[in-house]
Amino acid sequence: MRSPPKEVMATWPKPNYVNPEYQGPLMPIVGIVFVTISFIILSLRLWVRVHMKKSAGWDDWLMLATMPFIIAITVSTILGTRFGWGVHIWDNKPEWSQPSRMTSWFSQLFFIIIMTLVKLSILSSYIRISARDKNLFNRLSWAVLALVVAWGITFFVAVFTVCRPLQRYWENMADETCVDESSRILGATISNIITDLIVLVLPMPTFWKLKLPIRERVVLMTMMSLGLIAVAASVVRCWYMYVTTDLTYDVTWHGYTIWVWNAIEVNLAVICASVPTLRPFARKYLPKLGIKSTSPSRSGPQSSSQENSGIYKGHTIKQTVEASISTEHLNREPEAYPMAPVRSYHRR
Repeated sequence: MRSPPKEVMATWPKPNYVNPEYQGPLMPIVGIVFVTISFIILSLRLWVRVHMKKSAGWDDWLMLATMPFIIAITVSTILGTRFGWGVHIWDNKPEWSQPSRMTSWFSQLFFIIIMTLVKLSILSSYIRISARDKNLFNRLSWAVLALVVAWGITFFVAVFTVCRPLQRYWENMADETCVDESSRILGATISNIITDLIVLVLPMPTFWKLKLPIRERVVLMTMMSLGLIAVAASVVRCWYMYVTTDLTYDVTWHGYTIWVWNAIEVNLAVICASVPTLRPFARKYLPKLGIKSTSPSRSGPQSSSQENSGIYKGHTIKQTVEASISTEHLNREPEAYPMAPVRSYHRR
């Protein structure tokens, strides 16, 4: 946190410790709502993969591993609002400084862990669906996985070495023993967006070339593009991060918005990456709730042929892709293919 110059502090109003201006309970509300949605979506994903399809893989377990950290980052940011986040810096009580900085530090740590696990989950699915052919897509997936691991380790270590000794960070004793916070945080944020886009775009050329009807390819690409929602949230958070670290000294006021978008981003990463795996669940249970299926008309020989292609027969996108990506198996029935983890075509 930048130390404000004396001339800046001289312009601040008199501290109000009794009833300071507060941005409201938006952060707790957003955090609780989104973590609840993430928990439900992830639970349904595991129900599909473990119970319905009996084909859970590493991508499912890696995604499951994000849940404790998502809960932890939600708790940490909500606690932060009890220690000055959302209140002007001049209205912060002196005793709030250390716990406020500690919640910030823990949130940064949990964020790195969550985003690393989400991307590894997606990439592990890419690797499984291309394992038969060992093609360029498979090799690139391994290369990007190594890049993501390096990114995670780099910024995980950076969080622990932000100050020497570490406690100087939450003691707010920024000096030559601490790394420049703006460079570190913006570096992590921008590189996170870049790796998100790489993971998102990586399979698109391969999947677009699959021998599938154009409608199925459009559906597939649309489902993959859900990850752009999480990337958009990351871009918004990056802007507010820049404002807070470089354009203002009222960090506890402007930083509040960062934590709101932080909660949105990490949860959207899990949600967008997991929703495509719920197709079997939707096809089985939504009609029972009176919700019509979006399946195409089944009249004529072409429709019948499409149904056998995989997507229209209640199979997951992953299953169809796996059956199509290996040309030596194109003539086999879709049921002959093992159902590896699906979710991986998105985001993060």
